[in-house]
Amino acid sequence: MRMNEKKRRSKGELAVVVVCAIVGFLLAAQLRGVKLTGAADAATASRLETLQNLYNELMDQKDGLADQVEQLQSELALYRDQAASGDEGSEALRAELDKLEITAGLTDVEGPGVTVILEDSSSTNVTGDEADYLIHDNDLLSVINELRSAGAEAISLNGERLLATSEVRCTGAVVTVNGRRYAAPYVIFAIGDPDTLYNAVTMRNGVVDVLSQWGITVKVTPSDLLLIPKYNGTVEYQYAHTVTPGEEEGEE
Repeated sequence: MRMNEKKRRSKGELAVVVVCAIVGFLLAAQLRGVKLTGAADAATASRLETLQNLYNELMDQKDGLADQVEQLQSELALYRDQAASGDEGSEALRAELDKLEITAGLTDVEGPGVTVILEDSSSTNVTGDEADYLIHDNDLLSVINELRSAGAEAISLNGERLLATSEVRCTGAVVTVNGRRYAAPYVIFAIGDPDTLYNAVTMRNGVVDVLSQWGITVKVTPSDLLLIPKYNGTVEYQYAHTVTPGEEEGEE
């Protein structure tokens, strides 16, 4: 009897030890999980704060650029008024200023031209690479370069006026133009002689033929009147400067 009681007591003590060990393990695991969760929450909060600060900085820069654009436009309007109130020489200056405004993209322009609409391919993927059937920056640049070579006087892409300093580049599945992201379809307006522009992009073995091989849809439509908005931004020159008469290259 005593032996049986001792065995039962030993088994009971062993069970208590096992239960305590399990409970201790569970408590340790729970505490570890709480610590990891707290660390993850802290890291997430830190990233959110960083992103918020970056967002605030970008918004401040945007507001500053908008104020700068408004100031420059006011100064430009003042110069135009001064030119308009002068003599024949001032009229010539005003005409030259108008041309420079168009070239610099500082004013809305309208005129005849063509509309080019590009859409991603809906063909069956036979290469295994989905990117082969999407429109890329080099596709858009091929169309834009053809239009420029054909005498386009003003071009826009999805409403963005294209300047000599404008970038058109892929950023993931979208294309960035003048710092803004756009997805397909891509709509290009080009002002110039409609027949010349149309023939330039639709000629045999031209850019439209090449893109159509991948099933990319390109629709080119002549138009009697297109409106292209002015460039909505600023252009700053840090290194380039004008050369005064008599100034030698490299002279300070």
